[in-house]
Amino acid sequence: NLFQMLVDVAKEKKIDIQRAAVSRSTGTDTDSFAYSGKGVASALISLPLKYMHTTVETVHKDDIENVIKLMYEFLVQLKAGHDFRYIR
Repeated sequence: NLFQMLVDVAKEKKIDIQRAAVSRSTGTDTDSFAYSGKGVASALISLPLKYMHTTVETVHKDDIENVIKLMYEFLVQLKAGHDFRYIR
């Protein structure tokens, strides 16, 4: 599944990640994708930060680099035509 693929890439490329399970709405567009129609394989990759939506929003440079690296490495290893359905 999509989540496990992201975790595997992070592990293989030694990219530090933190996992958090959410059993409610995330308040992001990911909710709309995941629950639309028959559903769309979705994973929310969040950037840890403080003081969101303020003039002093603060992030750590390493976290930014790790998010970019995770997304890049995931896309590079993704095979054309990959089927993300849980049930085929």
